[in-house]
Amino acid sequence: MMRAIIAGALLTALAMASGCALPGYKSGAIGGGSWYDFGGDDAATYDEELSKQDIDYEPRVVKITPWLIRHQKEEQASRTLGAAQQKVSSASSEVTNYKIGAGDVLQVIVFGHPELTNPAGTTSSEGIQGQLVSADGTIYYPYVGEIKAEGMTLKELRQRLGKGLSEYIREPQVDVRVREYRSQRIYISGDIAKPCTVPFTDVTITVLEALDQCDSLATKEGGGVGVQNIILIRGDESTPLDLNQIYASGRPVPLRPGDRLLIDDSANRIFMVGEFSEQTALPYSTGGMSLSDAIADAGGVALGSADTSAIYVVRGFLDSQPTRDGGMQTVLRPKVYKLDASSVSGLLLANQFELQPRDVVFAAPASFVNLNRALALITPSLDLLFRSYLIYDRFDRRGNN
Repeated sequence: MMRAIIAGALLTALAMASGCALPGYKSGAIGGGSWYDFGGDDAATYDEELSKQDIDYEPRVVKITPWLIRHQKEEQASRTLGAAQQKVSSASSEVTNYKIGAGDVLQVIVFGHPELTNPAGTTSSEGIQGQLVSADGTIYYPYVGEIKAEGMTLKELRQRLGKGLSEYIREPQVDVRVREYRSQRIYISGDIAKPCTVPFTDVTITVLEALDQCDSLATKEGGGVGVQNIILIRGDESTPLDLNQIYASGRPVPLRPGDRLLIDDSANRIFMVGEFSEQTALPYSTGGMSLSDAIADAGGVALGSADTSAIYVVRGFLDSQPTRDGGMQTVLRPKVYKLDASSVSGLLLANQFELQPRDVVFAAPASFVNLNRALALITPSLDLLFRSYLIYDRFDRRGNN
């Protein structure tokens, strides 16, 4: 009886291994709709008072071919900036004059009258030589008196001082410079080591130049960080900026005093799952990332377990479309790109296929992998059964003897 029980257990374990009815990846490549059958889930709208609506899934499987690569490059070449990005970049042609603010340190030069250049060695409480614009926005200058300098351009202040000095000096030649820009700033925060500020000067500064002056970007996690997505907050308006598109268009985005740059690169990831040496989330490179780059950064495909003819890039986005009853239906339109990397030509295509942020790269397991994994799981149980059988057989023989 004991032998029959053990034999039955062994047969059951082998049957389970052959069926591979174990959790994990399904063996084989995508051959039909069952792999991406997301089911009939319901999605609630943002307003809880609205009724739930079914989500409609429309996945498509597209093979990565030379024609697809060409179509991808043509699409990238024809891509233009969005309306919001065009609006903020169109201001690059505007000439803006710097306006003096509280905290700025000015230097007034009266040519031919050195006694009026930094008169009486004017020094601020912080040891700064020059005319410090006080908190109320005023400066005091000899023979002219108190002047409301805040909000003036350098030219306007120069004319105001020249007019005041003309009562004492014949045709005074006055120049005004800013020794230290302290009143107006560009604020940078978000996905960086720590927030930083960049002074706004009389020279127009662009988004790229402001990022270049932020030391926090170079110290995040002990190395450089590639920034791609930025939200420009100007007053009550927020404008998402894609630096890749801005670089390609050649249209810089000039900044204004008080602008805030919120770096949000949390969404810029490429997810590597399946039969890779390392399953990880890769940061998306600012200059773009090809499929071969992503595979290499994940340590390559696990050749001992992966089906190299079935590497997939899963890409999807949410959309809404009207329904017959006048409502809106949420639609998920995923697109699955399949690459056959078992040949050299496939590797060449992987080097040309451009990934997008939030793409999921999946390396399917070979058909025998699930069987091997199932055997690995049940081997300890088999070993225990065999040991029990040997012990029982040994005692059984002793009893018969």
